[in-house]
Amino acid sequence: MKKCALCSVLLTLLVGCQAPPNVQQLQNQNASLQQQLDKANSDINQLNADKVLLEQDIDELNRVIGVLGEEKSSRVTESTSLRGDVRRFVQLQIDQLKDFLLASNLLDYIGGELVERTNADDEPLLVVDLFNPVPLDGSLTGVGGYFQNPGSVSVKVLRPVEQNLVVVWSSKLITVTDRGQQRLQFPVTVGVEKGDYLAYYFTQPKMVGFDTGTGDSRYIDEDIAVGSILRRTSLNGEKNKRAYSIGVFGLLNPN
Repeated sequence: MKKCALCSVLLTLLVGCQAPPNVQQLQNQNASLQQQLDKANSDINQLNADKVLLEQDIDELNRVIGVLGEEKSSRVTESTSLRGDVRRFVQLQIDQLKDFLLASNLLDYIGGELVERTNADDEPLLVVDLFNPVPLDGSLTGVGGYFQNPGSVSVKVLRPVEQNLVVVWSSKLITVTDRGQQRLQFPVTVGVEKGDYLAYYFTQPKMVGFDTGTGDSRYIDEDIAVGSILRRTSLNGEKNKRAYSIGVFGLLNPN
């Protein structure tokens, strides 16, 4: 009996010294999680260090971009200024050349003779000159007329399309301040083609005189805009054969 009791006591002591199996497992899991946490912290520290380096690179790139932008802006400003100076110089030379050609009567002329005539319109009119088509391709630089009264005139270029006339260009109103023969330049030249016709809108009555029987200028009592289409049959004055003292100057291409 004593031996049995002693064995029981020893067995109890041995069982009491061993840790429960679930506690050991938790300790192992805790050690594994700690290793993972340490690795994650190490990775975070490395990423933070990389972030600092990238931010430094971005700051440097932004600085370089800023410098390049300033240099480009400076070059663009300088180039724009230079182009502007060249354009103004060239335009001045062109204007002086046009003035010289006009004053020297070296420009080509398309229109009626610039003389004083006996008749005048009693209302503003659009006059279409079908007697003097453009003979050659070229460019127009201005308008000339024998003006009986001050006012404003707008010049139109009409292009034949089948049986109609299409307005392909219209000048701004050109102010006439004096009576008599006047030659006035367009702000910009306009290209014309052989076979085009010219039309003139007079904003005031009795601006330009006309004779009958020597031309083929027809008329309507309203202005027309670019893109408008005129039918020849809608024009008045076919039988009158009017000739007005107005025309255009320009440079026509030689044959």
